[in-house]
Amino acid sequence: MSARARLGGGGVVVALLLLGLLAGTASPGFALRGPVAVGRAVAGALGGGPAPAARAGETGPSIGASDAALADIPAGYLPRYVTAAGTCPALTWQVLAAIGKIESDHGRSSAPGVRTGINRAGCCAGPMQFNLTNGPPSTWDTWGTGVRADVYDPVHAVPAAARKLCGDGLARPDAVGRDPCPQVLGTAALHTALRRYNNACWYVHEVVTLAGRYTRAAPAEAPSRDPFVRALVADPRITTTTSHGCDPAADLASGRLDLRVQSLLAVLAERHAIRLSCLRTGHSRFVKGTTRVSNHTVWRAVDIDMVDGRRVSRRSPAARALALWLDGLEGPLRPSEIGSPFAFGRRPYFTDEGHQGHVHIGYGWLAG
Repeated sequence: MSARARLGGGGVVVALLLLGLLAGTASPGFALRGPVAVGRAVAGALGGGPAPAARAGETGPSIGASDAALADIPAGYLPRYVTAAGTCPALTWQVLAAIGKIESDHGRSSAPGVRTGINRAGCCAGPMQFNLTNGPPSTWDTWGTGVRADVYDPVHAVPAAARKLCGDGLARPDAVGRDPCPQVLGTAALHTALRRYNNACWYVHEVVTLAGRYTRAAPAEAPSRDPFVRALVADPRITTTTSHGCDPAADLASGRLDLRVQSLLAVLAERHAIRLSCLRTGHSRFVKGTTRVSNHTVWRAVDIDMVDGRRVSRRSPAARALALWLDGLEGPLRPSEIGSPFAFGRRPYFTDEGHQGHVHIGYGWLAG
């Protein structure tokens, strides 16, 4: 729910991404229009107050939780997701849990604004990242309790997120018109509600995909049938090469890439034509010269050796511009490591002899 980096740029927009802001719609980063009483009325109709624990005897299989969900979601959060989602017939607990994962790793993140204060964007707070500054009314005033301290408590924040999603489209799915993210799995109503939580289709895709991973279901097929992934594969502004001993084309098509890498590639393709030189297959298990496992090994990194038709080098202005732009990202798309030929001299940048011909972008373990 936090404000994200500005993702503007020229070029052909990736068909599956509608990254412009929705005019006149509510979002965590933008004020709701209309009196706060409207939000209070909707909240009351959907059921307010703290979410009680799930009923005794409800286990992973009975609530449709996958092994991944049971391993990842804290015991104090899972019952709240389940109970809060039950207030809205078209909302699943897996969607709420996916938002909680992306926004704060279910409250475990040490980032500013999760447990105290405001996030780096200066707007949002709590495990579900409600806006406290825009308005009046802010999204927390409208869908939460209005008490600032409550935003940090999942007892209040999780049900408030459910009320917002329900009020933003899931209360009446049949009344939702055009699908804002037609190349993402799921319904128009779900996409609309999630898009109003964060105005980007890459975010919608991350939530929907994570929700699927939290659901007991058959194993995913390879290559992936996910329309978001297939659109990335078909995008003419994303090409691949095997000249560096890797097989990025097969990795991209598999759908196994960390969601942040998938999302970043779609956003980058709006700004630049890029050639992928490595994802996972063919990369060494360890970071060169160390015993540290590479993020490539766990599907959390990408190497780009050409930007806008020119090979990456210290003499490439397009590669330099891409690398600098990455440092402005906030939220889930912000990389934890950026290797390149350029000696910027600050985190998350680094340069060495092994990164003179490509831009390396990697992510840590969170929200993968």
